[in-house]
Amino acid sequence: MATKQLVILAYPKIDHEKDYVYFWMPFSLLSIAKMLLDEGNTEVLLFDGNQSDEAEWERFLDRHLDRAICIGLSVMTGGGQIAHALNMAAIAKSRRSCPPLVFGGPHVNVLPDQTLAHPLVDFILIGPGQTSMPAFVAALQGRRALSNVPGLKAKTLGGLVVGPENPARTRDLGAYPWHLLDVEKYVRDDPVVSPRTLNYVSSQGCVYKCRFCYELTYKRKYSRIGADVLLSDVTELVENFGIGGIKFYDADWFIDIHRAATFARGLIDQRMNIRWAASINPNDIVKARRLEPELLPLIRDSGCSRLLMGVESGSDRILAEVVEKEITRDGIIEVAKQIADHGILGSYTFIVGFPGESPREQAETYDLIERLWKLTPTPETRVHVFAPYPGTPLFDAAISHGFKPPVSFEKWATYDYYDSLTPWTDSTTVRKARAYTRMKLAPVRMETA
Repeated sequence: MATKQLVILAYPKIDHEKDYVYFWMPFSLLSIAKMLLDEGNTEVLLFDGNQSDEAEWERFLDRHLDRAICIGLSVMTGGGQIAHALNMAAIAKSRRSCPPLVFGGPHVNVLPDQTLAHPLVDFILIGPGQTSMPAFVAALQGRRALSNVPGLKAKTLGGLVVGPENPARTRDLGAYPWHLLDVEKYVRDDPVVSPRTLNYVSSQGCVYKCRFCYELTYKRKYSRIGADVLLSDVTELVENFGIGGIKFYDADWFIDIHRAATFARGLIDQRMNIRWAASINPNDIVKARRLEPELLPLIRDSGCSRLLMGVESGSDRILAEVVEKEITRDGIIEVAKQIADHGILGSYTFIVGFPGESPREQAETYDLIERLWKLTPTPETRVHVFAPYPGTPLFDAAISHGFKPPVSFEKWATYDYYDSLTPWTDSTTVRKARAYTRMKLAPVRMETA
């Protein structure tokens, strides 16, 4: 039997904050890999730059490049990922047997032409990779024309090739191909969940319209792993890898309230002895009062120990006019109290330094945090300094207030969203934000030889 050609999917390293220990698997690449494997025309290998260094990338290429049909690199804005992607691309390009390099991901989606202009970029794919990447591979294998690949832009000897629009909606997700990664490397000690916690993304897209958020820009329609498949996949992780906890890092895990309730009931019915955490929008709690009135006690009884919620601001004007959060300060306090009353830890994130935000409005955010700290259990809080993301409505607002964005793909490589990036914020803004960040973290454990 002839050996199948190989698709390499690479997730470049992200420069997280110091001592950050809770990074997650490259789920975007896992979902693409599943589609490719389901089609059966290629093999797939994943390389995670968060787990492996540059020397390992070189050894990886030495082992596999001779049968690779392409290398796909996923990049987001900020966190140094673009810089690491370009370094990985340069190493690959230095080899004579290097196949085409195709870039995708959130940053490519919003600044496609700027990305394609870089000399290390051969192709870009705009929109959901589950749709475009299998079609792109088919084109490389001669089974499809490049001009028919959804979301494709390519530099060729004959000029620019542009494929049709890549639809924002994809089919629902399925169970992940865990065999492509060493799952044990991603297990983390989370004191609120379990000493053996695994991060998990079970959906893509979001129905809310927060004006700072990349989900709005990405225009990705909501798709998810169904409750039954999700329950089966989590059961497999528990049985095969000894996982004791799951942290769902979806944009909003509770968009489908009935899915959430069905999953929780399944955990209870199966007597699954795990703890879990998930992201939630405050409006989901409000909707649940009508759709699933017993949602909070149900998820608590199923093992939910933490709910992560983006609050964003303590100012009603910022919430309504700047963020468009669709809830008021008083509504947030009411929701947070409900969560605490059910014994679930609330973990609330905030942003300071929005364009046009006044010192008084920023003070209202810190005042709200102090008020939330009085709840029992005492919530976690994390404060970010506003970072303008290209393609979002607040990116244009930031420019109108004096922000000057990077002008090339390479210059975006130094965009550090952990620091002050706008002329109206500074190191004092960053220090105060960090002072109001209080998380329940397990101690960092040093590896021993």
